Amino acid sequence: MPKHFIKQSSVISKRDRPIGIFDSGIGGLTVVRQFLSSLPEERIVYFGDTARVPYGSKSKATVIRFGLEDIHFLLQFNPKLIVVACNTISALALPVLQGKTDLPIIGVLEPAVIRALKITRNYRIGVIGTAATIRSKAYPRLIHRHRPEISVLVQACPLFVPLVEENWLKDKVAERIAHFYLKKLKKKGIDTLILGCTHYPLLKRVIRKEMGEKVSLVDSAEEVLSKSKRFLEKRKVLRRPTTSPRHQFFFSDEVPNFRKISQQFLGRSFIAEIVHL
Repeated sequence: MPKHFIKQSSVISKRDRPIGIFDSGIGGLTVVRQFLSSLPEERIVYFGDTARVPYGSKSKATVIRFGLEDIHFLLQFNPKLIVVACNTISALALPVLQGKTDLPIIGVLEPAVIRALKITRNYRIGVIGTAATIRSKAYPRLIHRHRPEISVLVQACPLFVPLVEENWLKDKVAERIAHFYLKKLKKKGIDTLILGCTHYPLLKRVIRKEMGEKVSLVDSAEEVLSKSKRFLEKRKVLRRPTTSPRHQFFFSDEVPNFRKISQQFLGRSFIAEIVHL
């Protein structure tokens, strides 16, 4: 994929160009919800690679290839910014993606780490994520780059993504799985827990119930929104509130009950289109 393989439009102003957001599935809609709430004038183009979810069980080479194909799809919409709403891609492929285009690409890892470092009190931070994210050791490396004295405890939670994708968010099965994954982190006395997958905020209730009120939960969706907003403000490319933005949602495979899911994830319903990469 050559650099600058899609030319920037001279017709559409940079302010009016959309923000591209992508994920391996529907979990990235938690990031979209943050943008819709805090930047309601911005136009969003979302792509969820539901045909190949989850990315967390794939090899690094495969994750990089998928990420490049996802970027290629979004670039046809001439975005002013692309947000990688996937911890696995952010951990394994972000530098490769950023090297393929001059278009700004923001991942979810660093914003979450910066937030966790600000709020930890006992210097014991937990990280939960997909198997690939945890294997990459990207979070511990990034945390220790900033603060080498921090104790980082990690836990892969591979069943969390299927729970979200199947909308099993509030039943006893979710609680039992959360207890199984999180009990070791709880015993280790962490005071901050990074939700290292954009699917996981949908399981906040059961995670909070297991970890208790004294443990701060860091939502990567909230943090990447804050970083993106600062970036757009600095570049002076925030969209002016003239007409209502037209959002577009694309998936690589059918999403059963998408209207219900979008209402749950986004607080409103949208129409989804199916595309094949």
